[in-house]
Amino acid sequence: MSAVNVTNRIKSTAGPQTSHQPRLGWVSPPNQRGTAGIIWSCFLILFVCVWAVLHHNIPSKTDSYWRIFGRKMRWATLAVYAPEPLTLFAVMQWNAANISVAEMKELGEVNWSVVHAFYANAGGFVLHTPDCSAFPIDAKSIYYLRSTGWIESPKITRENIWDRSKADLFAKGVALIQTGWLLLQCIARAAQGLAITPLELFTVAFTVPTIATAFFWANKPQNTSEPTTIATDWPITDVLKAAGDAAKGPYVDTPMDFVEKPVWEGWKRRPSLLHFGGLHQRPLARIPNDYSPPPPTGKEAMFAWVISIAHAAVHIMGWTFSFPTHAESLIWRACSSTLLVVMVFGGAVPVLSTRLWFDFSFNLLWIWVREAKKPTWQRRYLFEFLVDFAYVLYITARVLIFVEIFISFRSLPGSAYDDIDWMLFLPHV
Repeated sequence: MSAVNVTNRIKSTAGPQTSHQPRLGWVSPPNQRGTAGIIWSCFLILFVCVWAVLHHNIPSKTDSYWRIFGRKMRWATLAVYAPEPLTLFAVMQWNAANISVAEMKELGEVNWSVVHAFYANAGGFVLHTPDCSAFPIDAKSIYYLRSTGWIESPKITRENIWDRSKADLFAKGVALIQTGWLLLQCIARAAQGLAITPLELFTVAFTVPTIATAFFWANKPQNTSEPTTIATDWPITDVLKAAGDAAKGPYVDTPMDFVEKPVWEGWKRRPSLLHFGGLHQRPLARIPNDYSPPPPTGKEAMFAWVISIAHAAVHIMGWTFSFPTHAESLIWRACSSTLLVVMVFGGAVPVLSTRLWFDFSFNLLWIWVREAKKPTWQRRYLFEFLVDFAYVLYITARVLIFVEIFISFRSLPGSAYDDIDWMLFLPHV
């Protein structure tokens, strides 16, 4: 390529996407990248990333293939539509696993690893007692039963647990390579002034919380289907009697609820959005995927907050994109700004609700709302109204962004289909 052609090429591709360019609809790929190729590559990245990052808890033995498949599809949809909650779940479970390791070490259990703790909190240990149906016990319950002398430490090794895991390292490697390649392409296209499609920008944004989720779930066994049985000759009622007043109330999930109740406010009304279906018996036969034993510390809440803000901020990069109509451009700007504002101020609530940002405790906002001696109407409803309103804004903005991602393909800037000229990045003498 001559120097003149290189110069002309740079001039023709430079400039923001708002410049006047021919607009194209569906494009076939023989001589340039096509519409189907863009859609397929982004969908492949989304699929592989979701496949690699989801670490579901162990299903019950009575769950059918289709029930498990439907559960995975619901969580896959959540992972694509709103990946931030998945990152928060991963952070909280990682925190719970580390707490469990520290507690078990106090008992002299040096072989209890983070993998054991993740496995336990995923429903990997099932307690069989003579007077109750079998039910899973989490790491906190194992610690309680072990510290009070009811059980011995489980003998399963870290290697045995990983043998039961079906972690797809190949899929994780492919996801990482594809994510890196897409990011490199987007940077190169921006450097050469080539248009980036909204779908590509959305996919890049999706990878931000997904990589964080994968990091925190790195030691959680994946797709494990076989739990470890802990059989006893003592009835569970003996444990409850020995616990005294702490275990007098009726349980909601399992008889070990008194050890550590779910952290959700109104825990007897577990949020149906994240787990609906599949919990029809008591005690529970499996630990739900939305069960997160302690909330994150201040540092972890801060990290999840930053990741959520970064995810929303990537959408802002589409501010100067050339959309088919000016109204659609305004919708994208409004929706991406809404996501960012909701994440900035909504995420600040759990962060500011931590004590010195290092020990999670609702001591600034939550106590003001819930624990006042004489809660006023404002304290009772205003906070909830603001939270619900933020949810509505977030969901509406996400829906509109999804719609625009696909309808924008009817008319994209011509340079969206131009291939990257990698030779331009080589030094010329």
